[in-house]
Order: sequence, then structure tokens, then C-alpha cells
Amino acid sequence: MTSIANTASWVNKRAVGERFGRAARSYDAHAGLQLACARTLLEMAPATLADPRALELGCATAPLARAQQARWPRSHWLALDLSPAMLSEARARGRTGARFQPLCADAERLPLAGASRALVFSSFALQWCRPRTVMAEVARVLVPGGHLMLAVPLAGSLHELTESWAAADRRAHVNRLPTEQHWRAALADAGLMPSQWQCLSFTEHYPDVKTLVRAFKATGVDHVQGGAAGLTGKSAWRAMAHAYEQRRQPAGLPLTWRVLFVRAEKGA
Repeated sequence: MTSIANTASWVNKRAVGERFGRAARSYDAHAGLQLACARTLLEMAPATLADPRALELGCATAPLARAQQARWPRSHWLALDLSPAMLSEARARGRTGARFQPLCADAERLPLAGASRALVFSSFALQWCRPRTVMAEVARVLVPGGHLMLAVPLAGSLHELTESWAAADRRAHVNRLPTEQHWRAALADAGLMPSQWQCLSFTEHYPDVKTLVRAFKATGVDHVQGGAAGLTGKSAWRAMAHAYEQRRQPAGLPLTWRVLFVRAEKGA
């Protein structure tokens, strides 16, 4: 198995936070897949918590805040995100408060005491992290018997876009993502024992390449480490669009995500 440690360590977290910050106001309107995955993850979660202290990693605008609190009426959440603008948008939408408190921090360096959370919930956020590093932090802050609920996109996602750009130029236009094996090894090293493990594929369709790219920008996932989409030449763009057009289906241009869903528990 190839190592993701070094390839993930080059992620510029400040740049990621700034990119997602610029997408804060448009995020909810375009993050349909992200929200659907978060809801699926919530349905997989335990019905009760032995301890009310919970943590969401990468909450974005906190679209699931009310549903999370309704599922566990005694729960008190820290809603962590790398982007201050996302947290500000969550406040503006009335999603934060005494039971759902925002916290701006890096998931790989949690400013929390050990064994201080009974639940860690994260959907479509930890792909920016090194799996072993972030899982070690999750295990550190979980109480014995505490639960991790994780949904994360995997390597192989967005293959239509990656392959279409490869027909146009040799620059990186899509970030490399960890594999299922990387996450499995990271959980094992951290002492997190999965009770549910499922990989699903989701395909969205777009009327044209411009709409697809616009949706990317509106959700902040267009940041490419070491890349500069704005410098892409017109000829390369046309070549990519032409290559992508060859993939058109009756529903439109396909874009596929491979998503891992995990429910795991920290050992005693």
C-alpha cells in the first residue's frame, strides 16, 4: 500500500480555509451531495449517547445542527471548522448557540483535552487531513467507548474530471485523496474499531462543464494544492471540455464521488 502521509502533509490549510471561506454564502445552495451524505451518516449513528459531549469536525455552515441536537436532546456540541467565514455563516443562519458552539481550529491539532468527547461526527471534511494524524487526534479526545461517525470521499472520486483534464494538459486539477485502505489502517492504528463500514458511489449530472465548475467553486472544493485554476489557458480548457463532452449521458455530464461511511468505537 502506498503511503499518503507525505502527499497529504503538503496541504496548505490556510489556503483551504480561505477557499472554503469564499464559498460560505453559496455553500448551502450547492452542497446537496454533502448534505445527503451527512444525513445518511446521522442515520447510522447510535440512538443514545452515554455522555452528552459531542464534536463535529468540519461543520461548514452547520446545516445539520438542528437535526443533530434533535436526535440527542441532551447533547452539547463543539462545531469545529477551519474557516472562520463558514462559522460566521453558521451563526448568521441561526444554527449556533449554547448547545452548538463554534470553534475555529484544525482537526489535526484539536485544542481539546483527552477523553473529553463521547461522539465525533465528520462528513466530507477530513479528506484534507492525513488519515493517521487525524484519527489519532479523534481517538485521543474520545472517551473509552465513544463513537466516531465518519463520511469521507475516497481516491477514485471525480475520475471523469481528472481524466478529462489529463487529455488537456499535465497539470494537477483535482486533489489526490486517501484510499479506503489508508483509512482502515489509520483507524486500526488509533484503536478505533469499526462496527459499520460501507463504500458507496454517487453520480451527479450537470448540463455543461461551466455549470460543473461553478458548483465546485460554490462549495469550495475547487482548491488544488499547487494548482492555479485561474491560469489555465483557453486551449487547455477547450480540450478538457471536449474530452468531458464525450462522457455525456442522457442526464448530463456525470461526476462521480466514492464515499466511505464508517461507524467506529474507541476501545476501553
